[in-house]
Amino acid sequence: MRRVSLLLLFVLPFTLLLVPATAAAPERQPGGRVVANVPRPFGDKAENYRIVKTVERAIKNIERTRAHRRPVIHISTYLLDRKTAVDALIAACQRGVAVRVIIDEDIESKPSRRLITALNADNVPDRDGDGVADRDPRAGKCNRPLRSSKGGLRVDPGAELDLTELELFTPRQAVRSVQAPRRDAVTWGRDGSYVKVCEGSCRGKGGNMHSKFYLFTNTKKSERVVMVSSSNINRGGARLGWNDMYVVRNRPKLYRGFKAMHRLMTDDVRNSGEKVQITDGPYVARFFPMRDASRRNDPTLQDLRRIRCRSALGRTHIDISMFYWKGKRGDYLLDEVASLAREGCKVRIVYGAPSRLLAERMRDMARRRLISLWDSRWDFDEDGWNEVRTHAKYVLVRGTVGSDRSAFRVWTGSQNWVTGSLTMSDETSFNIAGRAAYEAYLDDWKQIRNHSRRLPYDVYGR
Repeated sequence: MRRVSLLLLFVLPFTLLLVPATAAAPERQPGGRVVANVPRPFGDKAENYRIVKTVERAIKNIERTRAHRRPVIHISTYLLDRKTAVDALIAACQRGVAVRVIIDEDIESKPSRRLITALNADNVPDRDGDGVADRDPRAGKCNRPLRSSKGGLRVDPGAELDLTELELFTPRQAVRSVQAPRRDAVTWGRDGSYVKVCEGSCRGKGGNMHSKFYLFTNTKKSERVVMVSSSNINRGGARLGWNDMYVVRNRPKLYRGFKAMHRLMTDDVRNSGEKVQITDGPYVARFFPMRDASRRNDPTLQDLRRIRCRSALGRTHIDISMFYWKGKRGDYLLDEVASLAREGCKVRIVYGAPSRLLAERMRDMARRRLISLWDSRWDFDEDGWNEVRTHAKYVLVRGTVGSDRSAFRVWTGSQNWVTGSLTMSDETSFNIAGRAAYEAYLDDWKQIRNHSRRLPYDVYGR
């Protein structure tokens, strides 16, 4: 009964978020902030790591306060293997911050195993689901790292602690550990922290845990901080691709919705098949997978179908930066984009990893001057591997959207234009209504375009 009650506590409020989309109101304070990186070789190290450093600064700035006696960091990211970020998360946990991390891959690297060992070594089982841990945690305070003769982690001595020395988890131990945190918070240990890896996606069948969002109860100057990004917290997210992140502060409804979703992912609560979204002022966040989605009810297609090509601002402009674009879903989304171009919208696309079929379709559209097209991929050493490409997944609209004939819209997040991102994988899309966000994203789009190749081009690259 205890397990059922706890699950309902989180699931029932969240079902209130299963509501139809509504037109977003004009952006008002407090507003958000756009953070975008510039990958190698176009940017220096500081520009490469703008997004990653923004997340790391927030980790370092979260503290226990009178208003937040138990601050919490929630992270959902495909990859997290950066030593600096891991060090910051462990240090935060040792300051009394609960650190709750969901990742998809790369749990065998040393930084990942350090984080898993530090956050999970005090986790305990609750096999009968009665809400009472089967045993007391054997370690405390995030297994405060002291240098041992073997270079691993060991427990800081304490009267109530088992003084057994804890070295880094082996890869096998790490795999077992990250599958454990679920259902009852008592399993998270005294520090309230954990690293979790789902089997495939957390809320779907198959797929991946591909969401990238970062939540903070408080930082030095702000409360209830939500960061939604296309970037993982790793070297590749900083140096190998163009990425974006949008930071929102002091939006309680938005923060609570993301927090509830993180818990559902932790608990492996499968998607019911309905659209899950939160509307908070100028922001609409959607969470996937949407198990029963198809062309009929694809939210991205529905967004595109609300665009009209005549507006109070003149011809409607649509600018797209899309990493992975393929398959049946990619095909029908391109059909809609092509239809908008034929209706008179000005359409410009930068792609990162389209299928050969869709790349050829887009090049043909560019040859016929229906759209303007750029390829962001560069293989500088000609080894068959692209050292840089856009990894961002966003659409910018200036013109008519629905009943708004002077709209400025940004549709961003982690979701690629492929079927699995809609129906199988954990993904987040984030719609923003507001001119400031649009103009900042447009500056980023132009920078990506300026470092890409115009298509179609001949064998000499013209």
